[in-house]
Amino acid sequence: MVSNATTLETLDIAISNIEGPISNVEWGFVSTQNKLNGDISRVVEGLSNCSNTTLEFLGLAGNRLTGQFPNSLGHLKNLRILGISFNQISVTIPTSIEQLSRLEILDLGQSQLKGALPESIFNLTELTQLFLATNDWEGNLSQNDFARLHQLKFLAISCGERFSVNLSSEWIPPFSLTYIEIRKCAFGSKLPTWLKTQKQLHTNILSNGSVSDSILPWLWTMCSQLQFLDLSDNEIGGNLPRLVNFPSSQIWTADFYSSYSDGVAVDLSSNSFHGLLSLWPNVTHLNLANNLFSGLIPINIGHVMTKLQVLDLSGNTFTGSIPYSITRVKQLMRLDLSDNHFSGKIPDWWVDLLSRNNLFGELPKSLSNCKSLLTLDIGENKFSGTIPEWFGESLLSLQKLSMTENMIGGHIPPTLCQLFGLQILDLSHNNLTGSIPSCLGNLREGNKDMTYTSTLDLIDLSFNNLHGEIPNEITGLSALGTLNLSWNQLSGRIPEDIGSVQQLETLDLSSNHLSGSIPLSMTSITTLSYLNLSYNNLGGPIPSKNQFGTFTNPSNCSPPRKRDLKKIEEEDDDDDERLWF
Repeated sequence: MVSNATTLETLDIAISNIEGPISNVEWGFVSTQNKLNGDISRVVEGLSNCSNTTLEFLGLAGNRLTGQFPNSLGHLKNLRILGISFNQISVTIPTSIEQLSRLEILDLGQSQLKGALPESIFNLTELTQLFLATNDWEGNLSQNDFARLHQLKFLAISCGERFSVNLSSEWIPPFSLTYIEIRKCAFGSKLPTWLKTQKQLHTNILSNGSVSDSILPWLWTMCSQLQFLDLSDNEIGGNLPRLVNFPSSQIWTADFYSSYSDGVAVDLSSNSFHGLLSLWPNVTHLNLANNLFSGLIPINIGHVMTKLQVLDLSGNTFTGSIPYSITRVKQLMRLDLSDNHFSGKIPDWWVDLLSRNNLFGELPKSLSNCKSLLTLDIGENKFSGTIPEWFGESLLSLQKLSMTENMIGGHIPPTLCQLFGLQILDLSHNNLTGSIPSCLGNLREGNKDMTYTSTLDLIDLSFNNLHGEIPNEITGLSALGTLNLSWNQLSGRIPEDIGSVQQLETLDLSSNHLSGSIPLSMTSITTLSYLNLSYNNLGGPIPSKNQFGTFTNPSNCSPPRKRDLKKIEEEDDDDDERLWF
């Protein structure tokens, strides 16, 4: 029995997939990232009552524990590390925690804890790491609360509606941090100047702090020691400096509560930065999304930022073409240039995430080399040509394929039916012809050699020139949530077994040439909240059972013009339940 081990200090069985109620588990160990559930008081009381008093490390992070800490927590006087993050312990911390005078690491992050923070926490003078972020605290912290924490190196905290942190800009902290994370706390218009005293910082996260001024030069100078800079979701303006001396090599190592990084990450997204893009040589992850940057991407970006792994420039006003030099960045895993004003022919090396621009031409064959691509979104561009046959032969990992609002013609290739992991298929607003491949219904089975468990959730083929009948095989897609085949030239009857698609929430077959009656099986789709069958040649009675009796039924009118469809769609978004005949 573990509880009989009188000299036990640490027993780590983390990430072991242990599950079940807490009452079935022996105490005196670390059990992080398992599936334990039940009252955490059973853990603490069980440990405090056993003969073993040497326990130094208690980690219960990433479980499903509830309840509250008993006062007996204070009996574990030898604890140096206490971690309960990512649980559901929605109560306060007992004041007896002040008896854990040897505590060095206290992680209470993201555990739904409520109430005021016990002042006794700030009397734990041996603390080196304090994680309090993402809870439901109440009250106010000031700089005086931190006065005794001289050993502190890691600090993570977040504010809320009933919890604030007030630190004056002129404050001189008693500690020298290496990691600081403060989220959703109002700093005023300027960044706090007390940051200048933190000479050992490698991580600086000050997001969502309502800062509106430009970044002062001293912070850019501090970047020579930073591994991670996150100032996202503020209102910071100004231009980026042309050169920032981020460290060229690893300057800090991993420990129990920090993740290792072999590069420099910078997140300045959702601010008001403007001007031209600056190139910073040692940055591996750069997120400048949703700012006011403009102009061209420098043609030498691939020669300067050779270590890039992630680049997100979406939501700006960049223009021109995409530089060829970016092909030199061999480690690039994610590139997002969507929502800009790029123009010109798409480069042969292009990979993904270039939606909502003015790119044109046919999709290059080199895209077939992206064997692990999960999302391909080229929507709202001017691509032409046809859907390549090799999509279903090379891009076997695809989960989302969106080609909406382009000028793509030809048939829908049956090879798309080989994309067994596909969850979203959006080919709407193009010039597609031919019939709907019946093999789309095969996607309900999946490929036994692949690990996908999810099935097709959305099919949107609207606003094309597809003809023929709706294939009966589609009724086998039991997990389908949205089916939109409107504004085509489809004929024949609505499949009699359409009621088999039990999870349908949206069904739009309007503006086609469908005939016959509305299948009675459709009344069994109890999840249906939007149904549009208007502008067809349907006849017979309208069903009145189940969900059909809950819809509003606007009167028929003349077919809407295509230029009016956007207005109709906006109106539909404001109406939860619509039935159009």
